[in-house]
Amino acid sequence: MERYPLCKERITIRTWLSQYSLIKGFRENIIFDSEEKIIGRAKGLWLFFDIKKRRPVPIFESFHTKWQHNAAVCIEYDISKKLPPVTMETPGIEFRVRKSDMDSNNHVNNISYLHWLMESVPQEILDHYFLYQIDGRFISEAQFGDTILTFIEKGPTLHSFSHTIRTKSDNRVCATANTIWKPK
Repeated sequence: MERYPLCKERITIRTWLSQYSLIKGFRENIIFDSEEKIIGRAKGLWLFFDIKKRRPVPIFESFHTKWQHNAAVCIEYDISKKLPPVTMETPGIEFRVRKSDMDSNNHVNNISYLHWLMESVPQEILDHYFLYQIDGRFISEAQFGDTILTFIEKGPTLHSFSHTIRTKSDNRVCATANTIWKPK
């Protein structure tokens, strides 16, 4: 994000599928302000997933014909690489997955992982900086009632952090992320 939209500011988000394979696709997003200036960009890697069987499956042929794609990309960055989990032993924050964290498919909503990650960011950073860049990976699902542990360590550059979200019961990594913060 170059900047965040102001309250009630009109924005436009352009999104398209830039590439897809048997079970996954890359979605590109550009956010424009009312003057058509780019204020943000995002790229996502999505899996076609069978909710009942709990595993990736091939994209239906009918989707291939409906999903026109444009090979243009908005961010030249490889989002398919794994991010190593934080290895520190002491968690930052511990809490339980609530019903309000769940979506209509009884999954923890992706935005909940981001909220959990933000809980561990030092208050000094939250008070004086804005989230400029996030590179995140959703690795495994947390379930309703799980106890979540957040881990954070300073990243390689000034005002950058590495994050990991784990379940307490089995120490399973649910998500990893790297963030970069810029002064407000």
